[in-house]
Order: sequence, then structure tokens, then C-alpha cells
Amino acid sequence: MTVFRTTARRISFAVILSVLIHAAIFWLPNIQLSREKLQLPPLTVKLQPLPKTVAQPAVIPEVVGRASKPDDSASEKPLSNTAETMKEMEKSAENHLFPKHLLLSYDVYKGEDIFRTGEIRHQLDIHNDRYTLKAIKQTTGLSSLQDGDQFSQTSQGSVGEQGLRPETFMVEKVANGRKQSLKSVFDWAAQKLRFSKGGDAALPADAQDILSFMYQLSQLSMQSEIIQLFISDGAHLEKYQIEIGRTEDVATPMGILRALHLRKMHPQNEPYFEIWLALEYRLLPVKFQQVDGSGEVNEKFVISDIRAADE
Repeated sequence: MTVFRTTARRISFAVILSVLIHAAIFWLPNIQLSREKLQLPPLTVKLQPLPKTVAQPAVIPEVVGRASKPDDSASEKPLSNTAETMKEMEKSAENHLFPKHLLLSYDVYKGEDIFRTGEIRHQLDIHNDRYTLKAIKQTTGLSSLQDGDQFSQTSQGSVGEQGLRPETFMVEKVANGRKQSLKSVFDWAAQKLRFSKGGDAALPADAQDILSFMYQLSQLSMQSEIIQLFISDGAHLEKYQIEIGRTEDVATPMGILRALHLRKMHPQNEPYFEIWLALEYRLLPVKFQQVDGSGEVNEKFVISDIRAADE
């Protein structure tokens, strides 16, 4: 084109074009892009197998339901297949290390896959041998309109060779515009568990809260068929017996995951919980569900995304 043959004309055109571009940018609407609170890559590290040495007696708590007495365990068909489980679990003598940052997202279902009611997110952050673990549940759709509630749990404490050692645990719930909260303080020096609603209880050496136990499981010995754990829900401290089951394939939005099945032992016609720990993802909980006394699933949580960073 003859219009661009001279240097002066080319410079003039570039200046005019620059002015037009800047004017367009100035008058365009200000668009805010949504950002995730925690940006982490997908977890690609495979499971670090359980230690071969026998640890102290394991302790596991419950997500829901009432405590079972030592003498009234259910006479259900056992989940256990110890020989098969040990072959899959005892592959090396290394511990499962917690990532420095971890974000797990779960789809929440009412009943047995009837309909999705929302999402719950677990976020673990570790810094200077201290940890903070949060769970935030959000309802969606008709459930959100009907319930209009919010639910969160926060566990904080220290982390070391024995895993998580909670110091405070808090539950907050907002329903119908009213806020309710519970808190328990783990006073390890005095060996007391103190409750915000009043009172205290003797504090066993390996006690956990109902959120931290799900991640502490990877640090416990799986050498026996049954393990026990003392757990606080923010208002009480109770003892639970957990049966170690067989490995199973679990269908998730992430695909089929190989997982170890655990179940709370319970009296007949009493509620209980089940949890599945992923063998290829550091024994992280990838599914858990609450079951009523008739054996019907009340609520189920299935992993939809795992993100982690070791730095």
C-alpha cells in the first residue's frame, strides 16, 4: 500500500492505533475474574505404604452415630480379610507423609446416590510443625433453599512423627439465622479435655477430634483387625471401635480408586459410619457415609477432586 511507504506515515499510523487501543481499554467494563482461595496442582504422588513395625494401639473415632460399648459390638458379617489386606498394605517401611497443603472436595448425596445436595471441602495447611484443618459444607439447589444453613469444623494443633495432635476443635453451624458453636480444648499438660459448654474429661494419649481422625488414620498401625480411638465432637469424648476391612474399588468422579474399607462396630439397630481410604493417594479419605440403624445410608460423601502441594 502506498500510504505506508514513508517512515513518517508509518509512525503516525502506529501512534493513532496505540491511542485507539488505550481508549478502548479505558472504556471497557471492569471484569473481575473469580479466583480459587487455594491454587494447588492435582496430587500425583502415589501412596507411601504403611510401616511394618507395630505402632501403639490405634485409635479411630466416628463421623456420626453413638459410641458402642466394648461388649455390645454388632454380630454382622465381618468386613475383614486380614491376609489379603496385609499383602496390599505391607509394601515398605515408610510412613505416609502429609502434604504441606491439601484441598479435598467431596460431592454430598442424600441417601444412596438419590440426589446431590451440596459439597464439602477439607483444607489442610501445615507450617512449622503446626497444622490447621478446616471443613466447610455448602448446600446447593433445593437443599440450600430449604435448609439455608452453613456448617464448618476447624481442628488446630501440632504435627510430628506420630501424626496430628489436636489442641482445639470447633464446630460452627448457622441454621434459620441462628448461630451455634461448640469447642473442645485438648489440655495435654493437664491430661484434660475441656468443653466450651462446661465440664471436662480425662484425655487419653491418642485422642482425636471428628475431623482430624480422618487424616490421622494414615499414621496408625493396620496390623490388627480392630482398632479403637477416643474422639471429641466438641461436646463429648467417646470411644469407638473400628473394623479394618478389605480393599475395594470405589467409583468416584475421579475414576475408580482402590481403597481400604473401614467400618465402626456398633450394636444391632444402631447408627454407624463407614470410610474408605485411597491406597494410591496416601490413605486419604475418598468416601465416607453415615448409616442409620436400619442399614439405610443417610448421607454419603464422595471425593470429586484432590489437590496438594508439598511446598
